[in-house]
Amino acid sequence: MRKQTKNKVSAGDITACLRMHLTEQRPVTLHNTFQGVPVKTEADVAMVHDDFLGLIVHPYQAVCIKDARYTFIESKSLPEMIRAYPVSIDYTNHVVMLKELKVPHSITVDLHHSWVAPEKAIDVEIYSKTGISKSGEMLGIAVLEDNRVRVVMAVPEDFPHIRKDSLSLAFNLDAKGDPISVQGEVHSLVKLRNKPQKRLEVDGRAVMTDEVSILAYIARREDQIMTALDKAYKKLRKGKGMGKR
Repeated sequence: MRKQTKNKVSAGDITACLRMHLTEQRPVTLHNTFQGVPVKTEADVAMVHDDFLGLIVHPYQAVCIKDARYTFIESKSLPEMIRAYPVSIDYTNHVVMLKELKVPHSITVDLHHSWVAPEKAIDVEIYSKTGISKSGEMLGIAVLEDNRVRVVMAVPEDFPHIRKDSLSLAFNLDAKGDPISVQGEVHSLVKLRNKPQKRLEVDGRAVMTDEVSILAYIARREDQIMTALDKAYKKLRKGKGMGKR
């Protein structure tokens, strides 16, 4: 989660900035994610109204906005990203109408790193310093700044650890590949809604060969997810041109 700064950006500031983009024909940048993969493209400002904003967007961004029901707008003329919600999406002409343009208090999705879920179930063996072994099901994996590896798992409700506890993880990303090891600590542990499980997130490091394997796996999943995004757009394109929200 990324907190926004305390710089105050008024509705008038946002409108004036977007009108400048329209007048000067300068694009803004849109940020979304699709199945955990960041999607960042430029969009042309087509209309600015006190209550609505019209943008001509990349087809993939239109799908992301439909899926997430929001988008983040970035401009070098504003100190923070703006969040907006779609009113309508025209998949034929790639026009999105947005409303409620505001600076959010925080951004709870990672717009810069891919957090990919496994295509097939991956079991993770979890070891502590006391030698206690538990297992979990991988929900996602990411590589962040400074080569930090994040692994997210579903674990039993009685998982016997708390935040900052040291753990070792072992798992196979490929049935034919070598086991991968991550040494780290509990970053977060929260209850999964409507499930008798908890969501465990471990922050750690892997040796270089394992890190390369993880990065290669994430790259393969990114390719698969972008293919799915392309298919989702084509499916929407064949349907109704205008989808009101």
